[in-house]
Amino acid sequence: MSSGKFVRASTGAAQETGNGAKVRHIHLIDTAVASDNPGDEIIVSEARAALEPVLEGAYVTSSSGHDGLGGWSRRHVDAADLVLLLGTNALDPRYRVGKRAIWTLTRRDLPLLEGKVVLLGVGANRDFTKVSWRQKRLLNRLLAPGRPHSVRDALGAKIVQEAGREALNTSCPTLWASVPTEEVPEGPASRVIFTLTRHKAGPEDAEMLRILLDLYDEVWFWPQQPRDGGYLDSLPGQERVRRLAPNLADYDRFLAAAPCDVVGTRLHGTIRGLHHRRRSLVLSIDNRAREIGAETGLPVLARADVAASLADRLRARWPTRLDVPRASIDRFLESLR
Repeated sequence: MSSGKFVRASTGAAQETGNGAKVRHIHLIDTAVASDNPGDEIIVSEARAALEPVLEGAYVTSSSGHDGLGGWSRRHVDAADLVLLLGTNALDPRYRVGKRAIWTLTRRDLPLLEGKVVLLGVGANRDFTKVSWRQKRLLNRLLAPGRPHSVRDALGAKIVQEAGREALNTSCPTLWASVPTEEVPEGPASRVIFTLTRHKAGPEDAEMLRILLDLYDEVWFWPQQPRDGGYLDSLPGQERVRRLAPNLADYDRFLAAAPCDVVGTRLHGTIRGLHHRRRSLVLSIDNRAREIGAETGLPVLARADVAASLADRLRARWPTRLDVPRASIDRFLESLR
C-alpha cells in the first residue's frame, strides 16, 4: 500500500512464512463480533466448526460484520485470497450500504471486497416481491464469481441468483452438524425453557406463557437479548418464571443439565436445544423459521397458531426428523478447498 490508500492486490496474496513457503490467507467476516445477540454466537460457532478442514494450514484473519472494516482489517481483506461472510440474515432485497445494513459496508470497502466475498449460510432478512436493481448491482460486484454461495433459505437463494451468482441452499450452519435426532425425546419433559423477541412482540406471547405455565412443573426463560427480559416483565404470570442470564454459556449449562423442552420465537436459541438433544419447537414470527422449517423439517409452529394449537402440540408426542441438504453442504465446503 502507498499514501494510505487501499488498492486491490493484482495477484493472489498468499502469505510468505519463510523459506519461500506460501500459505493461503482466508479472512472471516465474523457476525458474532460486536453483536448484542448470542444467536450470532450460535451461528458462527457452528460455521467455524464446519470450516475446520478448510482453514487447516491457512493463515486466518477476521473482522466484525456488524462494525465493518477498520484500518487493520482493510489490509487483511486486501491481502486475503478468500473472504467468507459467516452466517446471519445479511441478504437484503433493498439497497443498503453503511450502518443501515446488517452487514456494515462503506464505499471505501467496496474496491477491497470486490469479487472476493463468499457467503456461508447467509439468509434473507425479510420477505420481498422484488430485489432492488441497485442491490443486485452491489452484490454482483462483491460476491465472488465462479464460486457457489451458501445460503440458508430459498429467499436468500433468490437474491443471490438475481445478482447473477450461483446459490446453494445449504440451510443454516446450525443444522449442518449431524444431530442424532433419534436421541431427541418424542414426549414432553416436566420443565420447559422459552424465549421471546422484544423487537417483534405480539399478543400471542402472553398466551404462550399462559400455556407453558399450565403444562409444565417448571418454566424457565432465557433472554437471548437483555431487552427480552424487560419484555417478559410486561406479561401476566412472569413472576412464576425462573430466569437465566442473557449469555450462551449459562444457557448451554442449563440445556445440558437435565431434560427439558425448548419453545420460543428465537430461531437459533431454539435450535440450540436440538444441539443438546432436547425436544424443541420454534414459534415462527418471520420468514426465517418459516422457510427453514418448511425446507428441513425443523419443528415449527406459526406464532399466529399459538392459541389454537400450541397446548395440543406440546402435550403430544412427535419425532424430530431433519432433512438437511447434505449434498449441497458437502459441495459448498469442497468448493472452498
